[in-house]
Amino acid sequence: MKKRTKLAAALVFALGGTAVAQQQQTLTGTLTDSMCGTSHMAKDKTPADCTRMCVKDGMKYAPGVDKKLYTLESHETELAKLAGQKVVVKGIINGDAVSVQSVIPSK
Repeated sequence: MKKRTKLAAALVFALGGTAVAQQQQTLTGTLTDSMCGTSHMAKDKTPADCTRMCVKDGMKYAPGVDKKLYTLESHETELAKLAGQKVVVKGIINGDAVSVQSVIPSK
């Protein structure tokens, strides 16, 4: 049993010193991409088209929330449909990445 306790303590230390359960959180913002943010570089395209183009080229979908971008993992088909729109994303946040559990248009 002591080995498990030491292993758990080592893992807690390696993960930043605290043991917390990750909980679902909600983010609301404009769905863009991880390269352009809210300042799209393809001026001849709509924000939605620019976002989809950047994602196709390897970037990640990212909601712009209070001047901060969070990269989104999973639900790419739903995200593609909502590109350029204000959305509500629910998921588990780990640093700047979000494991998406659901995404819907914001009202």
